[in-house]
Amino acid sequence: MKRRASIASSQLPVSDGSNLVQITPLGAGQEVGRSCIILKYQGRSVMFDCGIHPGYSGVNSLPYLDGNEDVDISTVDVALITHFHLDHCAAVPYLLSKTRFKGRVFMTHPTKAIYHSLLKDFARGGKGSADEG
Repeated sequence: MKRRASIASSQLPVSDGSNLVQITPLGAGQEVGRSCIILKYQGRSVMFDCGIHPGYSGVNSLPYLDGNEDVDISTVDVALITHFHLDHCAAVPYLLSKTRFKGRVFMTHPTKAIYHSLLKDFARGGKGSADEG
């Protein structure tokens, strides 16, 4: 089931005008939660965060990873997780196991240390299963 993001990509010219930076929000564009932004520049793609929306459960809580024709998740080179809040990192397990993402994921050591505990607590609460409708 594909969901569509209602937020369009933005293309911003850089200083010399010959290169474009494309920014595509896959979540958090006009809401709090589901933080996930794709930045494309000179043939490279970087994902900033991959979080859930805390007000929803299951697939509805996820960023729009599969419903945006501007982004092919399999071409994203790297995911950078800014910090350990659920709205910035809780969809990473889904990204790694249920999508065609082939890149690497980076986060700071403190974020990684807290991330595992945070996700265990979150999973115990039962609100985060992406397999739910």
